[in-house]
Parts: sequence; structure tokens; C-alpha cells
Amino acid sequence: MPIRRCIQLMIELDAEPRFALESLLSGGDGLDRTPRWMAYAAHLDAPVQVTLDELKALEAISPDSPGELSALSNEHGESLVLGLLEKGLLLNDSEQHARWREREQLVRDVAWWPPAAIAMTHGRWSDVDIGARNERGLMMSSQDMVDAFGSAPEAEYRRTENSETLALSKPKNSAFNELLAKRKTCRNFDPDQTISAEDLATMLHRVWGAIGTLELAPGAVAVKKNSPAGGGLHATEAYVLVQRAEGLRPGIYHYLPMRHALEPMHFSSQEDMRTLMYQCVAGQDWFQDVPVMVVMAARFDRLFWKYRRHTKAWRVVHLDVGHLSQTMYLSAADLGLGAFVTAAINDHAVEQALGLQTLKEGAIAIVGFGPRLPVNTTMELDNLTPIGIK
Repeated sequence: MPIRRCIQLMIELDAEPRFALESLLSGGDGLDRTPRWMAYAAHLDAPVQVTLDELKALEAISPDSPGELSALSNEHGESLVLGLLEKGLLLNDSEQHARWREREQLVRDVAWWPPAAIAMTHGRWSDVDIGARNERGLMMSSQDMVDAFGSAPEAEYRRTENSETLALSKPKNSAFNELLAKRKTCRNFDPDQTISAEDLATMLHRVWGAIGTLELAPGAVAVKKNSPAGGGLHATEAYVLVQRAEGLRPGIYHYLPMRHALEPMHFSSQEDMRTLMYQCVAGQDWFQDVPVMVVMAARFDRLFWKYRRHTKAWRVVHLDVGHLSQTMYLSAADLGLGAFVTAAINDHAVEQALGLQTLKEGAIAIVGFGPRLPVNTTMELDNLTPIGIK
């Protein structure tokens, strides 16, 4: 059976202390400080430990010209080759490797810059529950962080401490300033309120709806929306998770920006949607009463079609989502709705719920919006100390 090496592979020398039961049982401090080589591959969900002999074999085995097990075993040792197959760093045509082969083929097909592919794959969360961690006292408060790490770096960063600052003229004030002042993150959504059909439609169109297109060449069309996007590609999809929305059943919908319409994907009960949304935002229970969440998922194949293996392209995805988030905030403020954005998400739960193909697509952040509670039960940035401009 032909065997080849995976196409992308990065190695880290890990010297971080880790728990070791043997050390604890023998009277030690329970930590293993032995350095180890860890291999990261974009098609694997977690790094695997490798030896120097295994690294030498991986260097010699081609990712594009498969070899036979017998020949590779004669050269490197059968147990070593079988071990690398078990770890997924070598691939064959067996059913056991089917999922790895599919993911590795996506790495080949989508023009990722290798460090970005590794970061995207291995930076994903699975089953993180922030609320539960907080209840167990595992989350550090602001005071805890100051006590442990000292004061945070100053908010205003001076580069020339001894120079005299030059005051600028007073900025203009308009209705736009008032709108900006209303923008803030909401952690107190009214669980008894439903978002109206008009407000939902307005939010979706303002933030993710297409305004127009321009054909750059046959097969290449730029899209204009209310937020900028790298290359005019707008490679961010909006998946709408509905708990309580006028005229819509609870469930998952895909927003179609060219026709301003929703594509139903899955219907569910309101309680099940509440549970799913809690999982998606990694247990941030202050967001789970929001009537609607929108998952912003990147289409890497569309973005990297233009920016092939580009060292900056992965950054563009996050810039795009940031622009969309600010437009979402301002639109919500204009409509009198609460809003939030978070990148603290359980990527695996989101991918499974939406049927996303890892490395071809990927959730970047989740936003939500809806009617606010009249009073705060969870802290928000109210009662600020104003910074006046003379």
C-alpha cells in the first residue's frame, strides 16, 4: 500500500513543564521538564510527540511520491514507519486514514500559507465552558491578574516622555458622534423579548448584505458591502442562529447576501437552540439570552484563490470580521438593540452544527443582537469616567 508524508509539517521543541504521575509517586514535584519534539500538521487536531529518528525518516519520505511499506521499513525500520502511520504524519489509502486524507487534500487544494494553516487548525477550541470554569473559581478576576502579574501596561503609550505634546483642534460633533457613543457590548439581553422581523432584516442587510458587484474579469467578481473586505472578495459567510425571531422557527439559517434572503438549514426547539448557542460561545452564559446569534465563518478557498499562500492573507480574514463587527455594533446602536462580538468560541461545536469543512471554511467570531434588559444583572461598561477634550 503506497505511503507518503503529509504535505505540511512544523516541529516545536517543547520545554514547558507538564504533569508526571511517576514524578509525584517517587517523591518529586509531579512535573516532567524533559524537552520533547512536537509535530504539528494542519490535518491533525492536536500535535504529536516525535523522536529524532522519526524526524529523520519524515525528512526522507516524500509527500508527493509514495513509497511501499516494505521499502520504507527496510530503510527506516518497520516499527518506526508504523508508528508514524499511527500518528497520522504518514498517510496511506486505508479506511483508518480516510478523514486525515480528506483534510490533507484540503490543505493541498486551498492555497494556505503553512504557518497560518497550522495556527488555524491548532488554535480551535473544543468543549470549553467559561461559565463552568468561573463557577469553579478557575477564572482570574481583574484584581487576581494585577496581584499575579502587576498592573496592566498603561492605556496611553508615550514614546517621547520629555517632549511637550501638541494639542489638536477640538473635533467636530455630529449625530455620528452620538451614535458612536451608544456603541457598547451588551451582556444583558431580555429573555422574554423577540427580535422583530424588520430589525432582523435591517441588521442582516446593513452588515452582511451586498450593495453591488463589479465584474473584474470573466469568473472574477468583486462585491461591495457596507464594510471593507480584502480584495473585494467578502469571503465571510453569515450563519444565523435563531432562538426568538418574529416569523422564524428556532433553528439555523444561512444568509444569502446577493438576494437578501435566508436559507433554512436546520430547525430545532428553542431550548435546544439555547443549549447550542451556549456551547458555541464557550459557556459565556451572559450571551445565551440573545434572540439571534450570527456565526461569521471564513471561506478560505475564496480568499486564498486570490491571495495564494500569502503571508498576510490569514490576517485579512480577521480584519474583515472586525470591520463587519463594528458595522453590526453601529447598526444595533441605531436600532436601540444590544449587541456583542466574541472570538471565544468552541470551533468544533460550531463546525459540527454548521457542517463546515475544516481548512476550507472556519468560524472566526460570533456576534449577537436583540432587545436589552431594562437593568443590568451582569456588568457592562457603564458609569465611565469621561475623558474631556478642552
